[in-house]
Amino acid sequence: MVARYAAGVIRLVVVDDHPAIAAAIAAATAGRQDVELVGRAATRDSALALVDRVRPDVVLCDIWLGGEPAGLDLLRQLASRPATRVVMLSGFEQASFLRAAFEGGAAGYLSKAVDLDEILDAVLAVAAGDTRFPDVTLRALRDAPRRPSEREVQALVLLARGSTNDEIAMGLGISVKTVESHLRRLFGRYGVLSRTELALLAVREGWVGADP
Repeated sequence: MVARYAAGVIRLVVVDDHPAIAAAIAAATAGRQDVELVGRAATRDSALALVDRVRPDVVLCDIWLGGEPAGLDLLRQLASRPATRVVMLSGFEQASFLRAAFEGGAAGYLSKAVDLDEILDAVLAVAAGDTRFPDVTLRALRDAPRRPSEREVQALVLLARGSTNDEIAMGLGISVKTVESHLRRLFGRYGVLSRTELALLAVREGWVGADP
């Protein structure tokens, strides 16, 4: 990675299921001598295959892919490839996503609201070994609620739809006692007292019911 950067060519992959975003970044990199867009993907699985094939230096990855935060799962899987650094892109402002990206090993986290020059500056920076996170990172890490596990999120999705414990158990293929254990743990972790409060928290933090 360092040798490529020193030579002035950074191999970039964009993972985003919004064609306009990927197209804008493709246009911004066209003709540049320091960044080469070597591939685009719209799903987690196709992104993994692409990264294995082209071995980029940097991956720009949307958190939300196909209506779920699959970008965070992709980040965890790319953590085993230290030669590739990941910058997460997000259209959401919830601090819990920033925390999840930071703890998942991302080298940067950018809002989709920033301009393309700032995105490309971040690509150059992380390729050189730097990081790019908002100034509020430390406060966010301290104050943001920790994102639930994927299994807990699945339970929260059903909870937010008004499902009973029996219905959640049936939907997830687990016992009612396991559902009750999940909910007790979530109530205690987030300091809520009712299913309604828990559902509202999940929606507010973007864990469920989000559509980027």
